[in-house]
Amino acid sequence: MSHLPVLIPIGVLIGILLGSVGGGGSLVAVPALVYVGDQSVRGAQAGALVVVIAASVIGLATYLRRGDVRLRAGLAFGAAAGVSSLAGSLLSRQLDPNVLLLAFAPVMVLGAVAMVGERGRAASSFRPWREGVAPGPAARVTLFGLGTGWLTGLFGVGGGFVIVPVLVLGLGFAMGEAVGTSLLVIVIGSLVALFERLGNGPIDWGVIGPFAAAAVAGVLVGSALGERVSTRALTRWFAVLVVATATYTAAEALVALT
Repeated sequence: MSHLPVLIPIGVLIGILLGSVGGGGSLVAVPALVYVGDQSVRGAQAGALVVVIAASVIGLATYLRRGDVRLRAGLAFGAAAGVSSLAGSLLSRQLDPNVLLLAFAPVMVLGAVAMVGERGRAASSFRPWREGVAPGPAARVTLFGLGTGWLTGLFGVGGGFVIVPVLVLGLGFAMGEAVGTSLLVIVIGSLVALFERLGNGPIDWGVIGPFAAAAVAGVLVGSALGERVSTRALTRWFAVLVVATATYTAAEALVALT
C-alpha cells in the first residue's frame, strides 16, 4: 500500500478533470494504476473504469441540477456506445497490452488537440430532442456513439476525452452541455465495458477503493471549478496533461516492447 500516498492525489486530480471538463479521468487513471499502483494493464483498465464510474455518477448529478445534460440524445449515444464497446473489448483480449498502450498514446493526443479547437468556444447548435428528433441528427448521434464505444472497449477507458470533442465538433453541443452529457455517456459505456472485464480477474479493491473515493472528492471540486473558472482555461490545462501523459505512456510501452 506504499503507493497510495501518490495515488490518492492522482485520484483527486481525475475527479477534478471529470467534474470540470467531462473527460480525461481514465487517460490518467490507467497509466497511474500501471506505473504507480503496480497493476497489470488489464487490471488497471478494469480499476480505472470503477474509478471513472464512481466519479462520473457524482458529477452527473451536479450537471443535471444545472440543466446541462441532454438526456434523450445522451441515452441514445450511450446505448450505441455500450453495444460497440463489447466489440472493442473482445478485440482488446487478442492484443499485447503494451501494443494497446502504444496505440492509446496518439488517440490521447488527438483528443487533446480537438478539445482546444475553435468550436469549443461556440454556442450550442444542437436542437434538444424534447423539441423533436430529426432523422439526420439521430443517425449522427448513433454513428458517433458506436465509434466512441468501440474505443472505450478497446482501450478500457471511460471515453470522455473522445465524447466531449465528438459532442462539440460532431454534434454542435456547447462545451457546458457536452461536459454534462458526456458524464451520462461515460457511465453507460463504462458499466458495459466493466461488466465484460470482470471475468478477466479480480479487482484489487485495496487500491481501487481509496483511489475511487479520492476521485469522488475531486469531482465535487471540479464541478465547482466549472462554474467559477473559464472552461477554456481548464480545457487547455487538460490538453497539456493529456499530451504529457501520452508521451510518458508511449515511451514506457516502447521500452517494454523493445
